[in-house]
Amino acid sequence: MGLETRPLSPDLGLEVLGVDLSRDIDPATQTAIRDAWIDSGLLLFRGAGTSDDIQMRVSRIFGDMEPAATADMNSPDNPYLMVLAYDPDDTKARFNRHYVVDGITRAGWLGWHWDQSFMPTIVRGAVLRMTHPAAEMGETGFIDAIGAYDRLSDAMKARIEGLEVVYEFNPDFVSGQFGFPRDISVYGGSPPTSGKMYDFPPVVHPLVITQQETGRKVLKLSPMHARYILGMDRAESDALLTELADHLVEDRFAYYHSWGRDDMLVWDNWRVIHSARGVPLHCRRRAMRTTIMGDYKVGRYLDPALDRDRKVKRLVD
Repeated sequence: MGLETRPLSPDLGLEVLGVDLSRDIDPATQTAIRDAWIDSGLLLFRGAGTSDDIQMRVSRIFGDMEPAATADMNSPDNPYLMVLAYDPDDTKARFNRHYVVDGITRAGWLGWHWDQSFMPTIVRGAVLRMTHPAAEMGETGFIDAIGAYDRLSDAMKARIEGLEVVYEFNPDFVSGQFGFPRDISVYGGSPPTSGKMYDFPPVVHPLVITQQETGRKVLKLSPMHARYILGMDRAESDALLTELADHLVEDRFAYYHSWGRDDMLVWDNWRVIHSARGVPLHCRRRAMRTTIMGDYKVGRYLDPALDRDRKVKRLVD
């Protein structure tokens, strides 16, 4: 029997039906799930993630897991589980910087990105499980970058072929990002102007990649941490990245998931960008994420010395 699914939206994603994740999943079903993931970019298991063990079991269908690069967010009890939580009563919460977007003050808001674009190795995917949905808002958005590439004009496709983008981690969401809301502001003051939350050296990734399994091309742009196009005049680079990011994040092609308790979503990080709409400041929300290991082997550090050291380490490992 084939895998039973139904579309999440006209442009992206499938909901997987009738698979009992509380038991070991047979190899044929695992293969069918992986094939559906490659084909669609995003899978939903509705109400099925009732335990950490189930989330880990599902994650292994797609590959080995690794701790997230932002290590302070990983669970102290299980380094493979990232905790994404907001509690209005917790003054030390991870998402204690709040943003005003479209007139609504939000916690946990994140702009469009693919995970770890500020690293030379790009993880294969992620599994996000909602253990405590927000009473209001809290949707997660997804956009297919294969579809976004296909919608480019032939002239633009030719123009961006072979270009590379420099990425650098930037926790300041009100400046320097492409494809972000024009009206975004920090609630209660300005963000810090000096100091870094993490020490991630700049990296370089191609602007167009090819999906290995199908040959389809991907507009491989992560708006949140993109800085400039390598070797291009800065004004021209800013103009091109603005145009491409606005094209990529066009809202009518996005799927926004309204979470139910124990929903699990699995996305292809080499192909899909995502965002978090955040929650009002009085709403609690808690989710767990696992990270699927992988590397499409075309990213690198901007500093050649760092990249040489990275290649040596990979050979040793």
